[in-house]
Amino acid sequence: MAKRRTKEQQEKIRLLSEGYTECNSCGKMLNPSARRCPKCGSLTKSTKRGITVAAIVVILFVAAVAAYTFYPRAERYLPPPTVLTVSPAGYSASTSTNIIVSFNKAMNVDSVESSFAISPSVQGTFTWSINSLIFTPTQTLPDDSYFTVTIGDGARDATGVPLDCGSYIWSFSTGDLPTVRRNIGTGAGDFWTVYPATHPSSGQTVAHPDWVISALEQGVALILDHSEGCYPCIQQTQICESVDASHPELQYFDLLSGTDEPSASQAFTAYDPNGATHYVPLTIVVTKAVDNLGNAVVAWHSWEGVVDLITLTSWIQDAQSYYDECT
Repeated sequence: MAKRRTKEQQEKIRLLSEGYTECNSCGKMLNPSARRCPKCGSLTKSTKRGITVAAIVVILFVAAVAAYTFYPRAERYLPPPTVLTVSPAGYSASTSTNIIVSFNKAMNVDSVESSFAISPSVQGTFTWSINSLIFTPTQTLPDDSYFTVTIGDGARDATGVPLDCGSYIWSFSTGDLPTVRRNIGTGAGDFWTVYPATHPSSGQTVAHPDWVISALEQGVALILDHSEGCYPCIQQTQICESVDASHPELQYFDLLSGTDEPSASQAFTAYDPNGATHYVPLTIVVTKAVDNLGNAVVAWHSWEGVVDLITLTSWIQDAQSYYDECT
């Protein structure tokens, strides 16, 4: 015969069916919303489960933050700003041309405009089209004139990063390819036998590296000092290789700056036109010549930045003309 439940047992069953729980410590039936037993003060089962789950969540969160903070991971590569294209370049530019410099990313407008320089000086205004700077001269440019444009090392992108190769320099002319060769002197458009006017040691003699002197026994020397991954360096390498291919008599040196190759640092020390911070690419033309006193001398010219194909070809032709007079 089944044993009858007591009233206390029946009440307990009823309360359990309504969601009540029994205190593990004292056995009192607890309201579903209760967090502690009012009789003995013990935490309810649901409260303990909640605390356990919360603790696990906190531990997992702390572990995730620690892993994100301290675990080594590859940083996202953001390419530095660089000049993609310039216009005009070379010879026979229109006297009503705008000067356009296109960058690979958004630039800090003020820094680029303040770093812009053109020689001889030209007055004009700046406008922008996406990532391209447009300089519009106030008046038409004079005919048969040679201009050098510089984006200085103060230019920055929108995040404050400088140009990958410091400054960017190129030239153009509103005249045809010169038929009169360049003079020997210390000006910006001359072949130099001493340091030029732009150098702190202007007028002083140059210590030409031995390997350059040896190369001059064979022909005019074309030297390119550059680095890897630098967009202007890639451009200038292509230009120099094209000039070398069309002038088989050239003694061409492709030097990688920042390596153990001593000739790269020697070239910068001897032929940096400004004698200050070294910027790549550095392009150098070295030749033999006869000075005004009839003495055989070493003459040279160098550029920091990109030198367009037509301009460099013209200088090589002049260098060869001087060289031929000495042989």
